[in-house]
Amino acid sequence: MNKIFTILLLVSQIALSQNFTLQGRIFNSQTSEPIEKAFVFISYSYFDYSNNEGFFSINLPRGKYNIKISMLGYKTLETSVSIDSENLIQNFYLEPSPIQLDNVIVTTDRNISLLRNSTYSKSIISESDIQEKPVISLPEIMKNQPGISIVRDGIWGSEINIRGLSRENVVTLIDGNRIVTSTDISARLAMIDMNDIERIEIIKGASSSIYGSGATGGIVNIISKSPKYYEKFSFNGKVASEYNSVNNLSVVSTNLYGGNSFITGKFSGSFRKADNTKTPKGILKNSQFEDFSISSSLNIIPLDNHRIKFDYQLFKAEDVGIPGSSLFPNQADVRYPEEKRQLISVGYDLQNLSEVIYKISLKYSNQYIRRKVENIPYTIQNVAATPTTPARRISVLKIEPEADHYNNNLQFHTNLFFAERINLITGIDYWDRKYNGFRQRFQKIEVLNASGNVTSTTNRIIAEKPLPDSKMKSLGLFVQSDTYIIDNKLFLMSGFRFDLINIEGKETLNPLYEINNGVLNPKPAGQKILWRERNAVDNSYSGNLGFRYSFNQNLDLTLGLSYAFRSPSLEERFQFIDLGSFVRVGNPDLKSELSKSVDFGARYYSNHLKIISSIFYNKFENLVSELPGKFDGRDARIKTNIGEARLYGFDFRTEYNFYSDYVTYVNLAYVKGDDLTAKSDLPQIPPLNGMIGYKMGLFDIVQIDINSTLFAEQNKVAAGELKTPGYAIFNLYLNTNPFSLFNTKLRFFAGVENILDKAYRDHLSSTRGLIKLEPGRNIFVKVAVDF
Repeated sequence: MNKIFTILLLVSQIALSQNFTLQGRIFNSQTSEPIEKAFVFISYSYFDYSNNEGFFSINLPRGKYNIKISMLGYKTLETSVSIDSENLIQNFYLEPSPIQLDNVIVTTDRNISLLRNSTYSKSIISESDIQEKPVISLPEIMKNQPGISIVRDGIWGSEINIRGLSRENVVTLIDGNRIVTSTDISARLAMIDMNDIERIEIIKGASSSIYGSGATGGIVNIISKSPKYYEKFSFNGKVASEYNSVNNLSVVSTNLYGGNSFITGKFSGSFRKADNTKTPKGILKNSQFEDFSISSSLNIIPLDNHRIKFDYQLFKAEDVGIPGSSLFPNQADVRYPEEKRQLISVGYDLQNLSEVIYKISLKYSNQYIRRKVENIPYTIQNVAATPTTPARRISVLKIEPEADHYNNNLQFHTNLFFAERINLITGIDYWDRKYNGFRQRFQKIEVLNASGNVTSTTNRIIAEKPLPDSKMKSLGLFVQSDTYIIDNKLFLMSGFRFDLINIEGKETLNPLYEINNGVLNPKPAGQKILWRERNAVDNSYSGNLGFRYSFNQNLDLTLGLSYAFRSPSLEERFQFIDLGSFVRVGNPDLKSELSKSVDFGARYYSNHLKIISSIFYNKFENLVSELPGKFDGRDARIKTNIGEARLYGFDFRTEYNFYSDYVTYVNLAYVKGDDLTAKSDLPQIPPLNGMIGYKMGLFDIVQIDINSTLFAEQNKVAAGELKTPGYAIFNLYLNTNPFSLFNTKLRFFAGVENILDKAYRDHLSSTRGLIKLEPGRNIFVKVAVDF
């Protein structure tokens, strides 16, 4: 192994010995301000990002090169440079674009490519998109993308729905690392620092050949802010603050960066606190929250072409309210007293080994997620006396489910380039999820005499395991090829993946134990084996095939074909939740859901007009759902593979720059879900929805964005769902251009959401019974100081 590493090191050093340096700075052509995070691309072997001073540096051999510089919000610059015996230093100027031309780099498909060139239906949310809105969690900013809707589990905790699919069917990543936890009111998308996000990349549609099980609905990859390298030692940062009136939310955050040409670091932190949210008809109980986060990164170039990256993230929430559902009494206080996510990762990249092997990457991450719920129901049950037992008063003091989730992720892949037209990526991807959890019920049992007086009291704790201690392991082998069949005309993307999945569930007793007045009873009455030890194997394969045909420099057509799968989660296999009148039960013998989908897209880009549209069809086999049945003689809802289903619809977005920097934009999305086996509508399908808005600049000082979000009535509902009326809400957003003050740059943001204080229900919230009304009018203000 040491000999192999030495050979690789010598090869890279020999290649470097003949290299020169292209250095430059990138500026805004109108303001002459430096542009940060612009992507400078020469080839897959030679590229860089500009730092906060607009500076970049690329080592490359002598020769003449075509260079492409792109950045969201600017027109792409393409030019040529010559590298001879001397290093070249040059300035470049990018022209701002009022519309987003999608000339921005995305990496979720494990490759470096422009968003507009992808064969997938993709969306990107930039740092500025997040900064300009009063965002509490990721779903609240993602819902503005066509085809994506918010699923309310609360105010702090929410999920997303992509083209009718959610939770288990959407793979969520942070910097390429899976966020794997329970999927029922898990708040996995809330445990991320919104002020530490550089961008969010979203793939809409089946894409299991990239990241394996679960991506039948799509992929969300959150890219954290990363320190850039500097020509010489530099230190800079940002401090920001925010206030929202709808819940008295206050936010303070900071990002600090420093380093030089071979080592750089970042430290970020934030603190948030909010009261209960106001709706147009009152206060939403149990919607308060308080959380904080810290993160750090260290990037090192020990040798040229070698890069090492360390990352640490800690997110912790306290006293987070969970709005009540039909499972909670109206008077109940339900909250997360503790919610925690901790991530440690290390990555190593070796670049430019040869003309063919341009990158080898190895990455490992360990993630720990702790979830604890406290439910104080304030319920008292009076049990009448019988001839053999006295009367009793049973008070449920609280119910405390808690669980620890452990995730490991190991990725190794190699990027190869052949004949200047074939980009091949091949590798191994391993991840696992380990679950340990239990639930405790705290009761006070008072024995009453004939006069109703208490004669004795028993304080009882009953421990249960709604899910056995269990583990899921997945090892995936993948290969992906990007090929130009006809130069600048016909592009082919093909991918294949094989996954070996192993599921383990330990023997589970129920109840686990009882504690009566402090005395432990490990074998309480009625204890039995709920689940025997189980081991299952679920091996699957998946594939993607994508075409892009460019008629000219403005118009592209895309076609995507996909075969994807989702292995049922630990909860779907093993859960046991006693709801009193019935139980919800998993099924260890579930088969994987299978998806066959097609996506056809048309994209048009010009300096004044952008049109992005997609039509999709997704058919499922072995769809997992709950069906009535019996479990140990009790009424039950049992997880079952029910048969076939389909989802179909369209996404549409356009931006039109009709004068100066005046832009109007329209989003529109529709999805229909059919249960083909039961010949009925699928649940949790968003109605036809869209957005229409207008953006403009005012005196080169303030940017104004006025829009309306529109939802049609949803009357195509599954059994047990409520129909949802249509509605429209109006929003106003303002933000200033940066202006200098001493050695800092200040920027202000403000606006009003739900201007008319409209009372409305979101369909995907009302179906779960958690949120009856969405937040009311919200006036917000933010200030950011860069230094």
